[in-house]
Amino acid sequence: MCKTYSKKWDDPWFDEIDPLMKLLYYESFRQDLEDKHAFARNYAIFGGSFSNMEMAQRIISEENPDYESTEEDFEESTRMVMAGRPKVNEKKKRRRRRRVMNG
Repeated sequence: MCKTYSKKWDDPWFDEIDPLMKLLYYESFRQDLEDKHAFARNYAIFGGSFSNMEMAQRIISEENPDYESTEEDFEESTRMVMAGRPKVNEKKKRRRRRRVMNG
C-alpha cells in the first residue's frame, strides 16, 4: 500500500470523532454515490434514446409503472375504507373528572 495513502487514514481525527458525526458523514457519502449513480443511469438512458427510443421508454416505464383499475376495483376499495372507519354517530363514553383541592 502507498505510504501516503495509509498515512491519510491513520489520522487520530477519525478515532476521536463523535459516532453520530461519523454516521452523518457516511450517510452523506452514500447519498452522493446514489446521486452520481442516478445521474449516470439517466444519462445513459438519454444517450441510448437516440438510437433506440422504444428501449429507453421501456426502461423508464419499468421504473415508474402505470397502474390502472376499473370502476369496480375503486368502488370495492372505497367500501373497504368506509367499513374500517368508526361510525360518526357513536358517542364516546364521557369520563368524570375529579377535582383536586389543595389546602
